[in-house]
Amino acid sequence: MAGPLKAEVVIARCAKTKKTYGIRVEQRKNDWIRTWAFPIDEKKAKHEGFDANTVSGSMKATDDFPGCPHCKAMGFVLCSCKKIGCDGGIIKNLYNCPWCGNRYELQAAENFNISGGGY
Repeated sequence: MAGPLKAEVVIARCAKTKKTYGIRVEQRKNDWIRTWAFPIDEKKAKHEGFDANTVSGSMKATDDFPGCPHCKAMGFVLCSCKKIGCDGGIIKNLYNCPWCGNRYELQAAENFNISGGGY
């Protein structure tokens, strides 16, 4: 018999519009699966406690994951500031973090340690 479903919401920003959104992730075995994304105001996200959520592991997407609700980008980037943004702002393998403004060349990764908050 399966245990209770574990789901969290992590906060991201659109790399093109700088607007905040939530990504609902669901734990399946040892992986976190992106199932849904929705626009959210930063104050509302903090009020809901989404800024305190932490997930570790992979973050694959379901086949029907809608992507960034602002620009429809399907992937995401984890910055050294430990925040995530959609991958809609990648130009020639360079990325500008929508949170801290860092600009850097991208490197692929399989697993992540993501925490919300700090905005």
